[in-house]
Amino acid sequence: MTLILEHKLPTRTPFALNIAVSLAVVQAIETSIPAIQSKDLLIKWPNDIMLKGAKAGGILIENSWRGNSWSSATIGIGLNLAGTPPFPNATRLIPEGQSSPEVLHTLRQAILNKTDDRLAEMVHPTSLLQQFHQRLFGWGQRQRWQLDGQEVRGSLECIDIQGRLCVNSNGKQQCFAPGEVGWLGLEPL
Repeated sequence: MTLILEHKLPTRTPFALNIAVSLAVVQAIETSIPAIQSKDLLIKWPNDIMLKGAKAGGILIENSWRGNSWSSATIGIGLNLAGTPPFPNATRLIPEGQSSPEVLHTLRQAILNKTDDRLAEMVHPTSLLQQFHQRLFGWGQRQRWQLDGQEVRGSLECIDIQGRLCVNSNGKQQCFAPGEVGWLGLEPL
């Protein structure tokens, strides 16, 4: 589904929109598909929805500007409800054999309602960020990323209010903007 937002844009902290929408989507999934437990549904920075460690969907936000002013945001939300997972580490939200038309309608409405609620919370981006951290896939775990062809290993410490991924690598914190690094995976425990 696609949402177009022309009001309530968080001009001081644009990443708050990503946080708000991500939280709204995971809450809507939990509300619409009760078999999914909160502990199993997480957000992988910056925009993936993960179910039991496999990708179940994603969120893409394209911003439009008029000069220096943020004029609108197009929010694309793609969830794999019942289709065949498109790649090996993907999954579906509805178990095989269960009907999806009713869930689709309920989920669509829940996403709209939860997004509206979460957009109202963007005036307090720090609170949203704390909630985002609680739902963050791999927080505190050792992971691998790729930066300009070089592997970066470290523990995910936080996401800052600007949307940067902050990693503790060999005792030193490094922060990366969305699109600057590619995720290679969790390190084995």
